[in-house]
Parts: sequence; C-alpha cells; structure tokens
Amino acid sequence: MLNRTQKIGLVCALVHLLGFVVLSVWVKNSAAAQAPLVLVPVAIVDFPVSLLYLAGRWYSTWYDKLGDTFLAQILYGPNVIDGLLGTFWWYFLPRLVTPKRYGGIWGKIGSPGTE
Repeated sequence: MLNRTQKIGLVCALVHLLGFVVLSVWVKNSAAAQAPLVLVPVAIVDFPVSLLYLAGRWYSTWYDKLGDTFLAQILYGPNVIDGLLGTFWWYFLPRLVTPKRYGGIWGKIGSPGTE
C-alpha cells in the first residue's frame, strides 16, 4: 500500500514523464530550427538534475558513435538527464519535502526517536 507521499510522487513523476515525452516527440517531428528550445523549461523545472549538463560532452560522443539510430535517440544526453533522471527526481521530491507522518524524511527536531 502506497502512503500519501508515494502517491503524490508517482503522480508527479507520471505527469513529468508524459510532458517530456509529448514535448520530445513534438521536437523530433518539428521542422522549426529552434524547436529544441521548447525543452529549456523542462531543464529549469528539473534544476538539480539538470546540473548534469555541465558534466561535459559525454552524451555527444555516444551519439556520434551510434549515428542516427533509435538507441542513439534514447541515450542522447537530454533524454537521459531530463527524461529519466528528472522523472526519478519528481518521484522522490515529495519525500524530501514532507514530514515523516506523511511518509517523508523530516521529523521534529528534538522529539524522541529522531536521533
């Protein structure tokens, strides 16, 4: 049985994943040159996770080696960072900000049993 925080996290993660997939498919099928800029708000919403963009160009080397294949599209850096890791972030975020009585990680400071 899922507690309240897990249910909220699951809903947040599913909404994030659905939104990311819809935007990614739209960008892939768009003829506009600046269509990928639509994904910038997703990177902003996924803020701590999107810091991985600064980690380097590891994703471009995978993309260059695999060519324009389906696997290359899945392993493309923004898809991994925002699509996969961002979805996990939104699943765990409610647990990080809610008290223990709702299923989160925070307890009252100084109360018995919280040491």
